Amino acid sequence: MSDRGRFGHKESTYERPNQPYLCGRSGLWKKSCWQGPGVGGQCGGQSECAPARIGDRWECRRPRRAGGTCAEGPMPDGTCGRCQAPCAPRRNVRTMRAHFSLVAVLALFVFLVIGIDPRASSVVGPAAVDAGHLTSVHAGFTREQGCVACHTSHAKDAGSWLLATFRTNDPSAGCVGCHDFAGPVMKAHNQEHPKRPGMGEVSCASCHVEHKGAAFKIAEVPDYACANCHQKSFDNFASGHPAFPAGYPYTRPGTIYFDHAKHLKDYFTDPKRTKGPDRDAKFAEIARHKCTACHSIENATREVKPKPYAEICAGCHTAQIVKRELVLFEPEKVTAAASVLLGLEKDGDEEAAKQRLSKLWASMARSGAEALAELVPPPAADGGKKQPADALYAGLPGQLARDAGAAWSAGRTVSASGAKPDTPGWATGENSDGNQALFYRASGHADPVMKAWIESLRAGLQDKDGKKRALAKEAMNDFLDSQTGPGACGKCHSAALRQVSAGRPGAAWGYTGPDTRPLNRYTHTKHLGLVDPDAGCTTCHELNAQSKYPKYFTSKASAPAVYESNFSGIRKETCVECHREGQVNSACQVCHTYHMPHRFNLGFRQKGGATK
Repeated sequence: MSDRGRFGHKESTYERPNQPYLCGRSGLWKKSCWQGPGVGGQCGGQSECAPARIGDRWECRRPRRAGGTCAEGPMPDGTCGRCQAPCAPRRNVRTMRAHFSLVAVLALFVFLVIGIDPRASSVVGPAAVDAGHLTSVHAGFTREQGCVACHTSHAKDAGSWLLATFRTNDPSAGCVGCHDFAGPVMKAHNQEHPKRPGMGEVSCASCHVEHKGAAFKIAEVPDYACANCHQKSFDNFASGHPAFPAGYPYTRPGTIYFDHAKHLKDYFTDPKRTKGPDRDAKFAEIARHKCTACHSIENATREVKPKPYAEICAGCHTAQIVKRELVLFEPEKVTAAASVLLGLEKDGDEEAAKQRLSKLWASMARSGAEALAELVPPPAADGGKKQPADALYAGLPGQLARDAGAAWSAGRTVSASGAKPDTPGWATGENSDGNQALFYRASGHADPVMKAWIESLRAGLQDKDGKKRALAKEAMNDFLDSQTGPGACGKCHSAALRQVSAGRPGAAWGYTGPDTRPLNRYTHTKHLGLVDPDAGCTTCHELNAQSKYPKYFTSKASAPAVYESNFSGIRKETCVECHREGQVNSACQVCHTYHMPHRFNLGFRQKGGATK
């Protein structure tokens, strides 16, 4: 036999489809048989020689299916001359992997069920079941309960442990036992998706990872966690974040009408306005150059709120408030207030109105202010409160009402009495229009009588009676008229008073409106020291003198659908100047928060899980 015949062939592998065994014959010949192993792993070929003795010689009689007669033939003693090794079938990789998995499952079963009770810490070392140290915010209150505080399977027997490996063991139920949020707790961003209302729940562990040690900040979430859901994912803020929407963040008006463009370009600049008797020229000179003349930067957060009215508005607007009188009654006319109190249309039947007024004058002549106690608009149908008589007629002297009633019943003019000219309070005689009247002058900003009347009209807008609603609407338009409305309230508060529902006076009169961007965060405090000292606030806030901002507030009907701010929208490029890779942090959580407002729904726990 040549060296090539004995040593020149490498081992080959022959595998039939779907066969769990491979021919692993090896040795000097190192060649697998072509038949391969059988299904059970036995040799599938006839590799053994079948020599036959013919006289004094041995001949090879190997079957053709096993390769046929070899050229060398048997040895003199009858043994095979090719020295082939016997078959050695071996399992393929797929079969070995399946056997290994089965062994691993059986080993786990033996360990959990037959061997060690996982609850017995004295039997098994802590490292065997310890996933790592908790963060400091969770380690304290879970100390007594241990793992059971979040993982309920730890309180069960070994069999339950085994079953837990085949089930979803989301610890979110333990999270919401302590944490609570506005809106659906387990929904993305704690709110229903407007375009995908059927979106499933999100596990807390999808973003927050525990057992990372006491110093780990579990509230901080990596950007890739956000990208798992948001289709418009990107690598960094500068190159991937979408451009800010047009007009951002001034997409909704505030509750106070203040035209920045008009004030900066006209009211604070034109000498005809700044030097008037009711103007504060010194303040106007400062305000035209410094935003901080009106806005307080101390403790500024997302908004830099204006300073109090008395500091920044009173110098020019208090005189306007005092001059705008609330006319309660006139002897020959149905005023806006009288139309609501008496249920009369201002331009209705004159004879019916005259008869109704005559009865009122007679009643006032007898009872004074008491005759007006029952003339109070009803409460709103949506829960608004009925304004008491002492709020609508606060400070009205009984004798003043009696004198007016007696004079008008007799067809005479009532003499001037009550508050002196240009002073607050109730008065009779000629009003600023030169008409006989019983009227009221406001004491200043936020006058309680003026506010009580407007709140009463707002409640009337929700009345079930259609006629009363119509009368309240017409009266409200008169009260909120920017040029003639009593107290000049409508000059600044008109839009909010029309839009905010009755029963929410704070939301209508206050400066801060509803939070329309609850998932966005921004703090002016951290940025004020970084802006250009010369440019100041205009570094980011650019005035848009061509905007149609006033239209939203001057309409007597509902506000226009499209709102335009006094300022041009902030562009992403302005933020990118600092927030870019290698400079200032630009992670998602710098500007965005995931959860709606957070609160704890339990107090400090006592031993045994009780709450005090």
